[in-house]
Amino acid sequence: MNVPLPHHKHHRSTALDLTTGKPLSRILIFMLPMILGNIVQQLYSMVDTVIVGQALGANALSGVGSTGALSMLILGLVGGLAGGFSVIVSQKCGARDEEGMRRSFAVGIVLMLAIVAILTVIAVFISKPMLTAMHTKEEFMPYAYDYITVIFGGMLISGFANLFGSVLRAIGDSKIPLFILIASCFVNAGLDCLFVMALGLGVKGAAYATLLANLFSAALTFIYLWKRYPALRFKAKHFRPNIKEYGSHLRLGLPMSLQMSVISIGMIFCQSALNTLSPTSVTAYVAASKVDGLATSILNTTGTAMATFVGQNYGAKRYDRIKTGVARFTVFATCMALGLAIIELSLYRPLIKLFISPSDRSEELFEYALRFLLLNSSFYIMLGTLCISRGALQGMGRGTIALVSGAMEVVMRVVISLIAMHFSSFLIVCLCNCSSWMAANIVLLPAFLLTLRKYIPLFGTSSRLEKLPNPSEIPFVDRVS
Repeated sequence: MNVPLPHHKHHRSTALDLTTGKPLSRILIFMLPMILGNIVQQLYSMVDTVIVGQALGANALSGVGSTGALSMLILGLVGGLAGGFSVIVSQKCGARDEEGMRRSFAVGIVLMLAIVAILTVIAVFISKPMLTAMHTKEEFMPYAYDYITVIFGGMLISGFANLFGSVLRAIGDSKIPLFILIASCFVNAGLDCLFVMALGLGVKGAAYATLLANLFSAALTFIYLWKRYPALRFKAKHFRPNIKEYGSHLRLGLPMSLQMSVISIGMIFCQSALNTLSPTSVTAYVAASKVDGLATSILNTTGTAMATFVGQNYGAKRYDRIKTGVARFTVFATCMALGLAIIELSLYRPLIKLFISPSDRSEELFEYALRFLLLNSSFYIMLGTLCISRGALQGMGRGTIALVSGAMEVVMRVVISLIAMHFSSFLIVCLCNCSSWMAANIVLLPAFLLTLRKYIPLFGTSSRLEKLPNPSEIPFVDRVS
């Protein structure tokens, strides 16, 4: 059923109430637009890469690709903050606390503005030293620096685009963010062609196109949620300083933010190890990463869906649904991981060709790309279980545990990267992702099971808990009147 909103009793909403209905079917209905959104986002990222690679050459492609780990280090902080703040919105939504939803949204905006403004200054300042420390090759450096400084300069735009989209998904609306994303992808692709191919702005043009597409997305998302969801229409009073409110958001937002950046630290070590190898292997890794990114982004969507599902049901005290939903969804994600691996390995060669101009293609490059894809896809099941357990813990407000798992990922990436640098081995570099997923699972799976056990037996049933009242069955207007 749709989440009823006061004052618009008969208004048709696209938000899903995840506290009712069959858990797996509700999760899948909610997740499908996000999967499509991630596919579209990866495709537009691919278009971006294709234009850079085909129009500007292999050095420009490798230069932009070399910024990936550094970009994720900083932008991961922003995305983590948005995700953490929105979990509180989903919990308030599940508990049918409208005022809490408004306060949470307002607090998220203030904290995002303050934290990202500081991050922007720091990120632009450290860009050049970080790229140098990562052993970025001299021929790639101009492209890498030009691209990353523009992206970091517009970080606040990305922050609000993330926050507004996350808040919409937190209340169960995953359809509209998809439509807005599709529109912004067309904007980005069009601006790419204009700035890079027509105006000759180089990699900076690709970065400008990304920022303007994010601005378009942020503006459109905010206008929509403000018009359609009165429960999110904050007022001046909701911005009043409240130590408890700000503290609760930071307690969840900061661990999720640090978790993303901590993982990125490990990726920087991997990138550093990769940059010590041959230019062909670097180009193959960048191109293969784009192919792999499509599959991993779909699997990462399971975590976002699970965080919202668990967040709403945790707020509604529907612990029975959390147990059932996680168990059934894990089986589904396992089948999806196998399917993605098969498709990716079957089509890797034509997909790699999309990013590499004919003059830069070689059998050596395709062999490097296949090694990377073969290793990563073999561990997609582990990535799926990692995302689900991490998302479930975040939905229950256990962001610190997710941060610990992120630290485990870093340790493995750093160790593998150092070994790879010592032996100058591309194959060992490719083990960075796989080893980090295994390390994170060692922490997350037991932590989730132990946390859930506090609320409901892991095996069998509990009649006491099954008879808990379901707030979703109580009319919303009656709950707040």
